[in-house]
Amino acid sequence: MTAKFCLFLLFILFLHGCSLVSNQPNNATTVLNQTLKERNQQMKALSQWQISGKIAFIQQDKRDSANLFWQHLDAQNQRLNLTTYLGINVLKLESKNGLHTLEVDGKTYQGDDLSVLIYQLTQLPLPTKALHYWLKGLPYLQTDQITLDEKTSLPKLLTSTFNQQKWQISYQGYQTVNSHQLATKLVIKQKQLTIKININEWKL
Repeated sequence: MTAKFCLFLLFILFLHGCSLVSNQPNNATTVLNQTLKERNQQMKALSQWQISGKIAFIQQDKRDSANLFWQHLDAQNQRLNLTTYLGINVLKLESKNGLHTLEVDGKTYQGDDLSVLIYQLTQLPLPTKALHYWLKGLPYLQTDQITLDEKTSLPKLLTSTFNQQKWQISYQGYQTVNSHQLATKLVIKQKQLTIKININEWKL
């Protein structure tokens, strides 16, 4: 994989493409009678989490995928690894106290603004700040629009704005983890770009 592809995957963190994880059972068949406001408050309070699964990227006639591990400790500290199906590390991110360190293709890059750092390396405007919200089904801006599933009352479609661009995030599966209803399959689209994320495991 090229450095450009890996970085692209990294903070769009939403995927598509090739066959990913097998379809997961939707364990969120019973919702805890939460209103959207109550759920949003619960999700905003969820600052420490860890996910593992697969991520894929499609743009025009190109598609690739990678194994994904993302550990979010707080707003200033996180770790993210992308590996091949053989376990070979192709990208590593570590953020400590707001300083971001990227290791790609044997080279190390650092910066205090992740969006700017990725744009300098790839020339691609990726929604790095919005991903933490989208992953939990939260709007990034107050003007974002959420469509709820009629049966579960969980987010089904989120139309969000980031850097004056429209993004659509589709939620296609949930599971219950410690009384939290968390997404297991997301599809993110923006113009010709499609990203898919299949989450095998959430840890809180």
